Amino acid sequence: MTQYLNGVWIWNLSEIRDDYLDKLVERKVQRVYFKVFDGKYQDQPTFWNWQCSPEIIQEFNSRNIQVYGWGYHYGTADIARQIVKVRQALNCGLDGYIVDVEKEVEDSSTHTNIDKLLSALRIIVKGGTFGYTSFGNPRLHPNIPWKILDKYCDFTLPQIYFEKFTFKPTNPEKVKDCLDAYKNLGLKKPILPIWGSESDTAKPATVAELQDYLNYYSGSSIWRIPQEGERGEAWNLIYSGFELPILRRNLRQGRIGDDVKAVQKAMNARGYNAGTVDGNFGSQTEVAVRAFQKEAGLSVDGEVGKLTWTALGGQFHG
Repeated sequence: MTQYLNGVWIWNLSEIRDDYLDKLVERKVQRVYFKVFDGKYQDQPTFWNWQCSPEIIQEFNSRNIQVYGWGYHYGTADIARQIVKVRQALNCGLDGYIVDVEKEVEDSSTHTNIDKLLSALRIIVKGGTFGYTSFGNPRLHPNIPWKILDKYCDFTLPQIYFEKFTFKPTNPEKVKDCLDAYKNLGLKKPILPIWGSESDTAKPATVAELQDYLNYYSGSSIWRIPQEGERGEAWNLIYSGFELPILRRNLRQGRIGDDVKAVQKAMNARGYNAGTVDGNFGSQTEVAVRAFQKEAGLSVDGEVGKLTWTALGGQFHG
């Protein structure tokens, strides 16, 4: 199973704190996403060479931080020009590339261009490292070409900025509604949510909420590192190194407790869907455990004992 790294997004590298590399290491960041392309910057496709160069990327890589580039694409017909500029960014040594498409491509007349663009990008972006990002809830944006994006890309990074959403009463309900909307469309690619933490939010997400979501969803990330003078919690989070507690009993369907919550978090953090972290070892948690056991080469019984917990990286003192 592919292991996806949690990360953080950067818009303008020159506008964040000067010691960003040291701070990223302190926060245990293993992947950053920063802007390297815009399809209409000064009215033309533009490679952002002022913040994407072999030297800049090497600075991140030397700290064991992957660098994914992202670019805003508008569904325009100048496919060849866009490909030239994205290729320039990739040639700097990017570890992957993310296509950002939003309101402009809700116009169905852009969909043929999007198909052609993604087909061409698929050729030049390394397998397993090509993603797309768009609105957090497809149910509310049905005219985005979701199936075309799913066809060519390796994974999706939905913008689930729950601190701004109002369509459900609680944040867990908002998140579930977004994720269910992706699944209900029949989209097949892995979902790596982006959680928002921004200056212009009336009811900003707390550090505790954001940290739980980072731990809960493997490969998720935070939009974005605040620029100087902006509010945001990105610098106050830990992006890797989630540790499991010591397990002191075997867990199976019907068991309830904080140790069950730990199992559910561990499964979700590794991409196995154990459902809501509620401390109730139900059927969905058992399905997740069985899937993990099968892939780990363990006896598949749906129970979490010493061998399964140790395989997850925990300690068992039963």
